[in-house]
Amino acid sequence: MRIEGSVRSNLIAAVASARRWHGRTVHKDTVDHWRKLVDYGRLVDRQPYGEAVGDLVNDLEIEVARVRIG
Repeated sequence: MRIEGSVRSNLIAAVASARRWHGRTVHKDTVDHWRKLVDYGRLVDRQPYGEAVGDLVNDLEIEVARVRIG
């Protein structure tokens, strides 16, 4: 997965985007990207010197569970 910028900034943007789309249908590719970002965020969070992103990973996971895939 290619990330532009920090993992933290990507997670913040994804959480904000998912919240904006709450209650509406979201394209499958977008949801797939968010899920990959969750997985990558978990990986980074486990690294000894990685960014502390666990809180944002959890937030995005919750938001992804709420969206309707279209």
